[in-house]
Amino acid sequence: MYNMDNIIYDCPVEALSSLLGKKWVGVILWELQDKKMRFGELQRAVKGCSKKMLSQQLDLLIENNIITNDKKTINNSVESTYYLTESGLSLLEVMEKMICWSNSNISCDK
Repeated sequence: MYNMDNIIYDCPVEALSSLLGKKWVGVILWELQDKKMRFGELQRAVKGCSKKMLSQQLDLLIENNIITNDKKTINNSVESTYYLTESGLSLLEVMEKMICWSNSNISCDK
């Protein structure tokens, strides 16, 4: 049994698909692939995503140990930085294979 976002799945592929299929998750992971970003930077990079939705998706990814939120207090203010965990970095390899497969097997009308 696999638990993703408080839903139980029998199949690990279905559980992962559920996560990656959530709006903005793929874009968030892709933006964080090679850098650490603060919330505002991430929001500017994920164009069209509301603060509330970004916050919800970041919480989901933190809960599933895919990203980390590193908080530091500097002069009475909290600086929050998001970045991929080892698990999140390994997920990028899966996403790259999904991109290759899609490019080869799904037609894209431009």
